[in-house]
Amino acid sequence: MEPTNLLLVDDNLEHLNLMYEMLKVEDRFKLFKASSGEEALRLLAGEDIQIVLLDVLMPDMDGYEVCRQIRQRYSLRPIQVVMISGLEQRGDLEQLLDYGADDFISKPITPLELTARVRAAVIRLQDHAQYLAGRSEAAGDGRRGRISSLLAENRELRREYQKVRRINEDLEKSCQELEMLASLDPLSGLLNRRTLFQRIDIEIERSLRLGLPLTGIMIDIDHFKRVNDNFGHPCGDMVIREIGARLTRSLRKYDYAGRYGGEEFFVLFSNTTSELARSIAERFRKDVEEASFRWENEILRLTVSIGISQYIQGETPDRWISRADAAMYRAKQRGRNQSELI
Repeated sequence: MEPTNLLLVDDNLEHLNLMYEMLKVEDRFKLFKASSGEEALRLLAGEDIQIVLLDVLMPDMDGYEVCRQIRQRYSLRPIQVVMISGLEQRGDLEQLLDYGADDFISKPITPLELTARVRAAVIRLQDHAQYLAGRSEAAGDGRRGRISSLLAENRELRREYQKVRRINEDLEKSCQELEMLASLDPLSGLLNRRTLFQRIDIEIERSLRLGLPLTGIMIDIDHFKRVNDNFGHPCGDMVIREIGARLTRSLRKYDYAGRYGGEEFFVLFSNTTSELARSIAERFRKDVEEASFRWENEILRLTVSIGISQYIQGETPDRWISRADAAMYRAKQRGRNQSELI
């Protein structure tokens, strides 16, 4: 079986190469890459591209325009267009479909969802190709069978639509479950380290593109080793779970929190200055300080130390996180149970 030609389009080279690495293990695909809408259209003109994974937000020519031109230029080719977007509102997603997209993937992208979406695109591609072949044969019967052919096409279109809708509904449900399992830390219920770093890249890109402030905080549970030493690791796991739950409740709907490692957590506050992030962090710190953590017949009192750092344009994610980490250690050196801004 010949491989399917798949074109990846994203102006962010890091994201582009990440998708390439995720898909190159699938020997059923021949992969092409484009870092702009113009380059994507040139590749489409010269190669028999069958599936396009297309980022929405690109400079000069965005994904909407690229999709529109694909549909206009290649209306008779069974090309599958899968849009990649951080958009979450229903109206935004409907707009993607209005421009001719067959499906969409929400950022951050996970390998499981990417593979599942592409495989679904292959199924739709095959169905579309079979339909076009059948339509071509029917057209050769001449005018005599035109009415019956049109009726048959209409029935076939309805069947194909229902089939694709069922596939997409089942796939959406499976992908949501798989994405949940793949993106969350099983103990804290927060983003795992891999997904956290993906979200950091996305939020930095968004901050730079829109000129909005972005602040991160590093949280560390004070004297956590004493909890494990005195009460055992199951008690420590309970503390991690409870801190994760309390952190989730304290966040705004557009904030992101992940387990950075061990008893450390990193939180992203988009469109937020360091001073505003500090006030949110202080509310969380006081909530932990006043809480009672029950373990068997014991009542535990805990505190956290917090480091706050606003992202500086041009610095790497690692440098930004290191500054928040340094601020957190300064809070510990000054007596713990406090927040420090750097």
